Amino acid sequence: MDINTKYFGSLSYTEEEVITFENGIFGFEENKHFLLIRFEKDNGGLLCLQNLEDEQLAFIVMNPFCFLSDYRPQLSEKDLEKLGSPDGEALLCYNICVLNDDVKKSSVNLRCPLVINGETRQALQVVLEDNRYAFKHPFHEFVKEK
Repeated sequence: MDINTKYFGSLSYTEEEVITFENGIFGFEENKHFLLIRFEKDNGGLLCLQNLEDEQLAFIVMNPFCFLSDYRPQLSEKDLEKLGSPDGEALLCYNICVLNDDVKKSSVNLRCPLVINGETRQALQVVLEDNRYAFKHPFHEFVKEK
């Protein structure tokens, strides 16, 4: 199948690559199907989460473990069950970024990660109970932790 993406032009993809958010993403509940696309072939730190229903809808997401060695999102048993992974194995985690021309005005939502079962491609956005993680964590702080 093919799609015209927001950032990459036309791309081909297979059904096996599609990530399904049964409940959508907060504020975009009607958009359920996405592709995860790397900006750089050999770098999985920043990626694009491209929607398949709306070609202009794409989120910049980051793999928090590439930037924060102590990021430990704790999912509820209910969330793990929804993802089909009661032990948390095979789960991938990404955070939505809000990027501006001025990096000091950019942020990352560490409080509401996108969690994907890498085997089934089922996903959901969760709200963590942990107050250590902010909804708008300053993006420029990650440069220091690399």
